[in-house]
This record gives sequence, C-alpha cells and structure tokens, in this order.
Amino acid sequence: MSYRRIKNENFEESWIAIGDIHSHKIHLQSILTQCKEYPNHKLIFLGDYFDYGNSLACVLDLFISLERTAIFLLGNHEHEFFQFVSTYGTNRENQRKILNHFKINHHHLQWLHETLVISYVNQTTFFSHAGIDDLTTLEEQEDYHLLYSSFRENLDHVTQKKIVQGHIPMKKVCNFGNHYFIDTGCGLGGHLSALVYPEMEVLKSE
Repeated sequence: MSYRRIKNENFEESWIAIGDIHSHKIHLQSILTQCKEYPNHKLIFLGDYFDYGNSLACVLDLFISLERTAIFLLGNHEHEFFQFVSTYGTNRENQRKILNHFKINHHHLQWLHETLVISYVNQTTFFSHAGIDDLTTLEEQEDYHLLYSSFRENLDHVTQKKIVQGHIPMKKVCNFGNHYFIDTGCGLGGHLSALVYPEMEVLKSE
C-alpha cells in the first residue's frame, strides 16, 4: 500500500499544526474554535485520529465539514486500520462489521482513502506523523519512518527546514532545534495541542 505525498514549496505559508486527536471530539472542537483567530492559516492535522476515544465518527464529520484549507496526514493508527480492512474486509459484509466496530460508515472510509497523505512539505517545514529517519534525506524517506520513527533530537544535519510531527506524547509542545513535537497525550490523559506559525504560539484544548 503506497500513500501520497504533497509538496508545496513555491511560497511560504502560515499554518497551524494540530497534534494527535485519538477520537476526542471535545478537544478537537476546542482547538478549532481557537483556530478561528487565525483564519488565513492552513490547518495541518498530524494523524492518529483513531483509537482511545469514543467519538471517531464525530471527529471525521468535523473534518469533512471544515470550510478552510487543511492537510490531513496519515498516522500509524490509520495505517494499521487500512491494513486490517485490506486483510479482513474482503467482502462487503466483513467490511460492514469492521466499520460498525469503529462506529463509522462507508462515507468515512472513502473520505479517509481519498484524503489522507503521508507527508506534506512547504517552503519552511516538513510535516509527517512521526518525523523522519535521521540517516536519510527528505526525498528518500520511507513510509515506515514517516509513521513510526522514534528519533527525538535535532535534525538540522538532515535539513534546515522545520520537522513537525505528532506520534510521541510529550508533556507540552517542545522542540530540539528544528525538530518539533506537537502530540501532548490527547486520549492518554493529556490534552490536544497545536503550534501556530509564524507566530510560534501554542494552542491548548480546554
């Protein structure tokens, strides 16, 4: 299974990177409300919309109804869901049972397949769910590392761009040099966070 990658390096853009949501609608609504203060910023969701919470369908419905420019990255939880559906949802009845288990429908599944991308890069920043392999150039990154990397240090030996990721829960939004971590444990007893650029302000769900 291969995933799309999007490049938009022609000009610098303002953005808001939003951490791992894990099926928590209330936290997402809080962040989206705060994002209204930045109407011209592109929203970049860093993946892991599935699991831990109990409002996945509501989270996906909020995504689908958004009326502003957004990028939706694939997380390892979505990748594993796609693999499960591909393996066990081999006929319509089995697929229906899987979707019922996750309390989502075929429209949600179609949207996920059509919308999620594994990385996004603009003039200043590279975004993926789990960062990158620190021994490989941005152009040569394998899907596995974009979904599962655990590297937690500065990455300026790879690129001068910012690397913005979710995946690894931190107590607060933090960075090691050009390497930014936005996941603050939503669904694991923490909260949902977002980083606003170029303001470099942090939003936190209430």
